[in-house]
Amino acid sequence: HKSFDGDQHTTLTSDDVLPPPGDFQVLLLTLDSVSLSWSSPQGLTGPQTFRVTWGCDGETSSSRVKDVYHLKISSLQPGEKYQFSVATEGEDGRQSRWVSASVFTVVPPRDLKVDHLKDTSFTLHWSEAEGMEKVPQRFLISYCSPGTDLHAENTKDCHTTFSNLQPGTEY
Repeated sequence: HKSFDGDQHTTLTSDDVLPPPGDFQVLLLTLDSVSLSWSSPQGLTGPQTFRVTWGCDGETSSSRVKDVYHLKISSLQPGEKYQFSVATEGEDGRQSRWVSASVFTVVPPRDLKVDHLKDTSFTLHWSEAEGMEKVPQRFLISYCSPGTDLHAENTKDCHTTFSNLQPGTEY
């Protein structure tokens, strides 16, 4: 999966009571789920607790995780911009500053069709995702035949042609 480097920003203050988590990453796993990961706060040893919040449109959820540096979040709404934040939490309720990143969940394209052109090429057609006609979109197409590496390509169009394929092979 490609890592989305959304607008990742951290605000440094001189009176940080606790060091914040490092290297915060949000990875889109599926249409409605992400994987968050971060690294251990600098200079902290022993068991650590982190508070993670996420939300879109002013609605936020939060979770507390202990001794792990990752969290999978699912059941997100497709096609929304989510902001994710993580902070180190002390036993006395103190908290580091938040480290944040945001990502857009995607909306699936519709009506995928295949036109066979020749033995060695074919064209895929699809429609833009519902309700996303006004939004610029890119599509990621990946394909492979059994026992070969996955090929992937990006396009802005709602169609793409594959050529130089092996005749009689399933893709």
